[in-house]
Formats: sequence, structure tokens, C-alpha cells
Amino acid sequence: MSIKRQSERHSVTQDVDVYDALRDVYVGRLVNVHTKGLMLIADKPLKEDTLYTFDIHLPLPIRNLHNIQVGVDCLWVRDADLAGKYWMGFSIIDTTPEALLIIEQLIKTDH
Repeated sequence: MSIKRQSERHSVTQDVDVYDALRDVYVGRLVNVHTKGLMLIADKPLKEDTLYTFDIHLPLPIRNLHNIQVGVDCLWVRDADLAGKYWMGFSIIDTTPEALLIIEQLIKTDH
């Protein structure tokens, strides 16, 4: 099945850590993002076609928040060819309007 990206992803140059909200474990670092999806680089792969709830820890507070929560679907996992690292792509399937505004602000402040 071919999944075509509908929105341009924006690179994130700041360190934005992502945690699995349900297990309270570190997942990886945000590489790029838009309001419909995101990509991480991680030490351990997650399962494709699986739903997760992520806590995205912002490098600086945005709208007085230090993190946001998003529900995601893992679309793909690839070997990053970087000493055991993995690229992972996700579709954002559930979040709040405020979290979407914060993602937009994160994109603006990173450029």
C-alpha cells in the first residue's frame, strides 16, 4: 500500500524528545513534523500499524506548555544506517486544537 504525504513536513533542528505516554518510556527524537504527521529517529523500532499516544516535550514552553500529547498511527519503520538507529513515520490521528496550534508554532519558531 502506497501512502502519499499530503502536507509538507518541516525539519526540527531543536532537540524535541518524544515519550510513549502510556508506558512512560523514551521513544525518540522528533526529526520533522506537520499538523498531520511526524517522523522520529529512535534507538528501538516501534511496531508498524500500531497506535500510540506520544508526549512531545517542547524545547521551550509554547503557550505556557512544556509538552503536548498526540495520538499517532505508526505508518512505517526503516533502518537509518546509523549504528542501530531507526526512522519511523507516523500519522497524527488524535489531538487537541491547542496541540495543533503548538505544532504550528514549533514549526514557525524553528525556522
